[in-house]
Amino acid sequence: MAGRTSLGPEEVAIARSVLYAAIFEYPLTLAQLRQTLELSLTPSRILAEYERSQALRAIIEHRDGFFFPRGCDEFVRDRQGREARSRAFLRGNRRLLRCICAMPYVRMVALSGSIAHLNLDHDGDLDLFIVTRGRHAWSVTVAVVLLAKIMRRRRAVCANYTVADSSLAFDQQDLFTANQVIHLKPLMGCDVYQALLAANPFVYRFYPNFHHSGSTSLARRRGVVLEGVKTAIEMLLAAPAAIAEIVCRIAYGWHLRRRAALWRSPEQVSLRPDSLKLHTQSHRQSVCDRFDRSVEEALREAERAVLRDRARA
Repeated sequence: MAGRTSLGPEEVAIARSVLYAAIFEYPLTLAQLRQTLELSLTPSRILAEYERSQALRAIIEHRDGFFFPRGCDEFVRDRQGREARSRAFLRGNRRLLRCICAMPYVRMVALSGSIAHLNLDHDGDLDLFIVTRGRHAWSVTVAVVLLAKIMRRRRAVCANYTVADSSLAFDQQDLFTANQVIHLKPLMGCDVYQALLAANPFVYRFYPNFHHSGSTSLARRRGVVLEGVKTAIEMLLAAPAAIAEIVCRIAYGWHLRRRAALWRSPEQVSLRPDSLKLHTQSHRQSVCDRFDRSVEEALREAERAVLRDRARA
């Protein structure tokens, strides 16, 4: 993209980060912009580049602490409303989340998608990324579905990616996946999240500024006693749990394949012994296409703005 514009790599990188977030109508703070930048720049360098670049200011606004595409002022107001809605949604599902975190063989539970950004729409889901201890992805997924039904939260919960801790490397190593990874919000298992990042070094090729602090404001720390109890239960359940995993893989696998005709993105579904990727209605392709178009249009507009100003001068 940068090869077809006279804008510098720093300007293009800043525009790309803001425009990617804009697909989700999400304005970025300076810290968030730096985290999602495809170049290694300091906050002061980003601000200096923005102030210096006439082309960048023609397509990106910086106001009230947020960066967003020019003319999209409503993003800031909407972000505040969605954040309030997201926090209320999480409070309403707090008990369910605690139960999921306490399940045997669950090593990490992380929010993903819009709820991870606190950017939930009115019809948004509780998207979860779960890592299990060993090959228990199928039985844990089934247990989450059944628990959600029992607690009358099935419509709200979407456990759409469950993977064993022995299989943390992703097959699709692109910008979309990297963006999803850096925005995961672990509710438990921050050490596992670090292992996930280590298993996917491509994330840092896309986002060299990204740094995970090891905890989040949404994280729940578990005590040593609870960890010990959970480990003891897993040891006691070793044999029956292995049988349950096989049964769930057969029964739930049959159920999922029976509904395959309803999947809008079957290429984004993966049913493996060590993982379930159930992105049956994935937005991956549409997001990537919209992003490419928005970057093309914005960079053209930036070029036109510079040419207009030169003509006036």
